[in-house]
Amino acid sequence: MKKTSLALFLAALSATTSAMAQSNLTIYGVVDTGIARQTGKDTYMTHNYESSLGFKGTEDLGGGYKAMFQLEHRLNLNNGTVYGGNPDIDWYGGANVGIGTPYGTFRIGRVDELPTETLRTLDPFNQDSIASMTLSTQRSTHIDNTLRYDSPNLSGFQLGATYSLGKNTKGSDSNSAFAQAGADNDGYAASVLYDNGVVALLGNWSRLADSNRSFVWNLGGAYTWGDLRISLAYEKTHDKGWYNAERSLSENSGVADSSLINGVASKMDNWILGLNYKVGPGTFKAAFNYVKLEDVRGMSAADGGAYWDGHSSADLKKYALGYTYDLSKRTSLYGMVAYTDYENGAISSFFSGSGYDEEHVAGIQLGMTHTF
Repeated sequence: MKKTSLALFLAALSATTSAMAQSNLTIYGVVDTGIARQTGKDTYMTHNYESSLGFKGTEDLGGGYKAMFQLEHRLNLNNGTVYGGNPDIDWYGGANVGIGTPYGTFRIGRVDELPTETLRTLDPFNQDSIASMTLSTQRSTHIDNTLRYDSPNLSGFQLGATYSLGKNTKGSDSNSAFAQAGADNDGYAASVLYDNGVVALLGNWSRLADSNRSFVWNLGGAYTWGDLRISLAYEKTHDKGWYNAERSLSENSGVADSSLINGVASKMDNWILGLNYKVGPGTFKAAFNYVKLEDVRGMSAADGGAYWDGHSSADLKKYALGYTYDLSKRTSLYGMVAYTDYENGAISSFFSGSGYDEEHVAGIQLGMTHTF
C-alpha cells in the first residue's frame, strides 16, 4: 500500500511539472551502502549516509516572502525497505510546509531536530556509520507535529527554535500508564549558531515531546585552518526513561517507579574531539569519543541491571579513523575503522542492546556514496 502511494505521488509530480513552472522545484537525494564487520557480529550491509529521495520547492510571493515545502523519503539501499523500521512513515526525512519572510523562516509538520542537525556537524563521521560518536538516548533526527523557526543569518549568527505537540492524552486515555507517568509533555528546543567560515560555535537545549520532560543540551565549536578542521563538543543527557513515546509500554512492566514503565533512565556525559584533513581529492578523518554513563535505572538483570544497582557510573572510549576519496563532486568511496573500549559488559549492553556485551569492539566499514 505504501509503495503504491509513493508511486502515485511520483507519477502525479511528473504530470504536473509543467503547471509548476513558476515555482522552483528541486528533486534531490543520496544513495549509499557498504559492508561492515564488527566484533561479535556477522558481516552486514549498512551505510555512511542515510539513503534518501527528496522533493523541495519554493514559490515567490513577492515583497520578500515565499511559500515552501519539503517531502523526503528514507530507505535502506541494500534491500529497498523503509528506513527507520516503521513502514507507516513514508516521509521519514521530513514532511513540512512553510513561509519564508525577511524576518526568518517558519515551517510546520515533520522537521529536523535542532540539536541533532547542528551537533552532528562536529562529528567527522556525521553521527552515522560504525565510526559515529556514541548517540544520546534522547537523540531524534526528526520530530513530528512541530512548528520550527529559523532566523536570518546576521553576520554569521543564526537562532533556531521549535515547539512540538505531545500526544495530548487528557480526557481520552487518562488511565494509561503513559498518562499516569506524566510523559505526555509538549516539546521545545532552542539553538544558537555562529559561523564565519573559520570559527564555528553552537549551543542547543532540547526537550523532546512525550519524554517525561527528559532533556539534552550541548555546546561545541570548530576551527578551520586551510585544509585542516578541528572540532570539539560536549553533550549532556538527562533521560527520565521515556523516549518520544516510541518504546513498548510493557518493556519494563515490572519496574515499580511509574516514570520507568516505558524505558531506562540515565544521565550521560558525552565528549567528542574530531579532525578532518583534506589532501587532494580525499579527506582523512579521526575522532576520539569519551562517554560517562551514570544513575542508570530500569535495566533488566539480563542486561546488566545488577551492576547498576551497585555502581553509580561506567564509561567508554571510542577511537575512529576514516578516509573518503572523491571520484567526482557527487560520487565518493569511503573506508573507516573504529575501536570501542567499554569499561564493562553492562555499559556495552546498554548501548548495543540485549545480549551483546562485548567489552572491546573493533570494526571496519567500506562503501560508496552518490548524491544527486
